[in-house]
Amino acid sequence: DCPLLAAAADEWQRHNAASPAYTASMKRYFETSKELPHTPILSLSQGIISHYDTLFKKYAPQIGWDWRLLASLAYKESNFDTTAVSWAGAKGLMQLMPSTARAMGVPSGREQNAEESVRAAVKYLGLTAQNFTAIPEPERTNFVLASYNSGIGHVLDAMALAEKYGKDPHVWRDNVEKYILLKSNEEYFTDPVCKFGYFHGTETHAFVREVIDRYEQYKKKIKP
Repeated sequence: DCPLLAAAADEWQRHNAASPAYTASMKRYFETSKELPHTPILSLSQGIISHYDTLFKKYAPQIGWDWRLLASLAYKESNFDTTAVSWAGAKGLMQLMPSTARAMGVPSGREQNAEESVRAAVKYLGLTAQNFTAIPEPERTNFVLASYNSGIGHVLDAMALAEKYGKDPHVWRDNVEKYILLKSNEEYFTDPVCKFGYFHGTETHAFVREVIDRYEQYKKKIKP
């Protein structure tokens, strides 16, 4: 059990709501983010992904990640914009909710500091990964990313559904990801194995694929 992870879990509301207003807000936020003046690769010729590569290289090894994977996650979250604030109040480079940032040791008012954001996100990712030790890498990373986006509860529900319906609960693509999508269907989110209720999983489904796909592109273009 991870007390810090449990303490932070309630703050994943930015991806949990089921209302039309939530969907509209998410669309507005991400459409706006795409217009920000930040690119996925700052300088291909110099092998620089972002202004924050030094931070990614510093903290990613703490959880055994390639720094380019952490960079891909940051780009998905904020387009490398440290001033980004989501409609629900998630802030900074890694888009942590303020109370999650507090639980990870970020001082109040420092959520938009790049190093504080990366350090806290890596700590959170590491705590999340402890819940998936039965899943070997690189597969585990998919579950950690999904949990970062949706909250761990919905991922655990999707794993339980996958197992119940004959899919592999330790494989994300084409297995557990199918059931994160089906958690918006009453037949599935009211299933006794589901403990966390309704979830609109399309964003989480896309989130994992986009982060991993961008990481694969980074690996082809940017040296470790």
